[in-house]
Amino acid sequence: MLFSSLTFLIWFLPIVLIIHFVLPQRLRNGFLLLASLFFYAWGEIAYLPLILTVLVFNVIFGILIDRCEGRARRLLMILAVVFNIGTLVFYKYSGFLMGVIGLSAYAPSVTMPLGISFFTFQITGYIIDIYRKKIPAEKNVINVMTFIVLFPQLIAGPIVLYTDVQNEMRKRTITASDLEKGMTIFIAGLGAKVLLANPMGALYQDILSIKSASAPAMWLATLASVLQLYFDFVGYSSMAIGMGHMMGFKFPQNFNHPLSARSMRDFWRRWHMTLGAWLRDYVYVPLGGSRKGTRRTIINLFFVWFLSGFWHGADWNHILWGLWFFMFIALEKTAFGPWIAQRPRLGLLYAQFVFFLSLPLFSYSSLSESGDHFARMFSPVFSTDVLYYLRGHGVLLIIAMIFCMPSVFHFFNQLFARSKIARIALMTSVMVLSLAALVNEAYNPFIYFRF
Repeated sequence: MLFSSLTFLIWFLPIVLIIHFVLPQRLRNGFLLLASLFFYAWGEIAYLPLILTVLVFNVIFGILIDRCEGRARRLLMILAVVFNIGTLVFYKYSGFLMGVIGLSAYAPSVTMPLGISFFTFQITGYIIDIYRKKIPAEKNVINVMTFIVLFPQLIAGPIVLYTDVQNEMRKRTITASDLEKGMTIFIAGLGAKVLLANPMGALYQDILSIKSASAPAMWLATLASVLQLYFDFVGYSSMAIGMGHMMGFKFPQNFNHPLSARSMRDFWRRWHMTLGAWLRDYVYVPLGGSRKGTRRTIINLFFVWFLSGFWHGADWNHILWGLWFFMFIALEKTAFGPWIAQRPRLGLLYAQFVFFLSLPLFSYSSLSESGDHFARMFSPVFSTDVLYYLRGHGVLLIIAMIFCMPSVFHFFNQLFARSKIARIALMTSVMVLSLAALVNEAYNPFIYFRF
């Protein structure tokens, strides 16, 4: 069930919000648990037993780790992490890994459960935080299960840690301000997804479908792909954060205008911030971070970016996509980082161009498809077809690029702070336009569902 589907917007979400609001505090988490399991089952009921098994095992592991000390505590933590990561590896990576060693014929015939990459990291973070004594194990089984499968962030993040929501899981109040703020964030995210990401994705697909498309048209398609990916994911993250507010949760920020970044290090501090924080806290820092000299830092960065690429997709494309960013981040760390920091305009062009060139790797699952895309981008084929696409989509492209700018968001934030009427009028308009677009639009994918 997509957040941007009419079923979700007209039926599921309003019913859940109303019931959640009127229920007494002690019943809210139990209701959200049932609603979240229903939400998951709607999209993939075959894997509902799997997610229930994962829930039960991690509740038990968390309680046992909290009660033990010394070697037993460490052993239980390792077993829990192996169980969680092993489940992810089996369902997402077994086919790829068996193919690497030449045994693809023996790979298990399984499909990847929705959202497994997200909830696996979330659960693993919970277990490690208990082991580190950062938090105690949650004794209320309903609370910890609700945290793991809470539907706004179950499928596509942001990756929420228990430290982010432990107080709200036990007691939360929902004020009129929370509801209004949550609705504003949610509608802004819906507009980004439906009114910007979907048309950009349709333009991308239209150009790709023309085998004789010129090189300029392929560059335009790649730009459309960048904008689709950004507004698709930032839209979904905003909808999740907005729903959290409407239910009394304060989910962490996941994007901070990455398309205005002035280096690749700056870019990845702004894009998918919760994944970056997870990899930093649970992989990079435990490996030694940057505390053990330049050589060890580079090795640690290599491992983190290899893992980041592999997390995004079980194929060589996404591994190379991760290592593409490793190369530039390592160079910034050891060579030209200070030089580029002193030249912000050049840094902006550099960071966005590096990300731009990564999209043909990210958008496909095979190297041959990516290679074909690059070949079409750099081919000596020129024609006026790009003018046809610009005539039909040029205004929307300009609007999308304008909404990538932090100054535009600052303007609207100031406007909304000054005028409640302006905020309500604009958000109502965005909601009506989004619903109208969904009624008439067949193209409504979500890219990160496959992760």
